[in-house]
Amino acid sequence: MTNPLIITILGYLKKQNSACSLIDLVNLCEADFLLLLKKDVDLQVVIFQKNFFIMNALYQIQRDIQNEGFLLTIFPLEICLVPNFAAAKGTLAIRDTELAQYYLNWANVNNITVAEVASLFSSFWQRYQAVDKVDAALTTLGVDKNIDWFGIRQAYQKKIAITHPDKGGCAADFIEIRQAYEVLSCSYHRL
Repeated sequence: MTNPLIITILGYLKKQNSACSLIDLVNLCEADFLLLLKKDVDLQVVIFQKNFFIMNALYQIQRDIQNEGFLLTIFPLEICLVPNFAAAKGTLAIRDTELAQYYLNWANVNNITVAEVASLFSSFWQRYQAVDKVDAALTTLGVDKNIDWFGIRQAYQKKIAITHPDKGGCAADFIEIRQAYEVLSCSYHRL
C-alpha cells in the first residue's frame, strides 16, 4: 500500500535546507491524520498510529529514492534528505533494518491493540533510559564503547566474582555492578 503522506513529506523534505524532526512531520501531517485515523480510538493508539504513518512514509521514501542519487537519514530528531552518490549505485543505508521492516509492514498498524501499544511505549522508555546510563555502566565494568556482548559478559563475570558478598565482597559494589550489567543488557544484548 502506498502511504498517502509520502507526497506531503517528500515535498517538505525537498524544501528543507536542514534536518527536521519526527515532531515536525507529525505537525505537518496533522490535517491528513483526520482522514487516516479512525474515530473513537484510544489516545495511545492514535499516537502510535501517527508515528507509524510518518515512519512508514519515511522508510518508503528511503527505499524508493535509493537509486535516484539521494539518501534519507531517519533519526527521531534528525530526518534529512541529502544528495548521495553512493546511493545512486543502489546501496541503501538503513540505520536499523528491523525497524524499517516493522514500519513497512501495514499489518503492524492495522492489528495493534491498546495493550500492545502500552508494551511498545514501555519498552521504548526502558531502552531510552538505559541509553542515558550506558557510559556509566561501561565505566563500572571497566570496558570501552567498542566492546561486544560477549566481552561485557566476561567483564561482568570477573567483577561479580570479586564483589559477591558470599565471597567476601561488598554488597553495595555487587549491586552497582549488577545494575550496570542490566543497563548494558538493554542496549547491547539486543544487537
